[in-house]
Amino acid sequence: MTRERLIWQGQKQEKELESKHLKISIDGLVHSLRTELNPHNPIEEINQELVWEQAFEMADKLTRYKQLCAEIKNINKSLGI
Repeated sequence: MTRERLIWQGQKQEKELESKHLKISIDGLVHSLRTELNPHNPIEEINQELVWEQAFEMADKLTRYKQLCAEIKNINKSLGI
């Protein structure tokens, strides 16, 4: 196995691990937002600051997650996977 291939495989593993952590975090944010935005609760009870903060955090993490998935896909192409 070439040194370059080993480097790519290491990078892929790092990106896969980071993407797994992001996915878990995103799943938690989705659950939290759904709970806060329960349609059966009065609008006045919505914690606007919490929803705002978590929505922007989720958007940021989703962007990074999608970037990582694209990077992993490119590495897989380079590795012939």
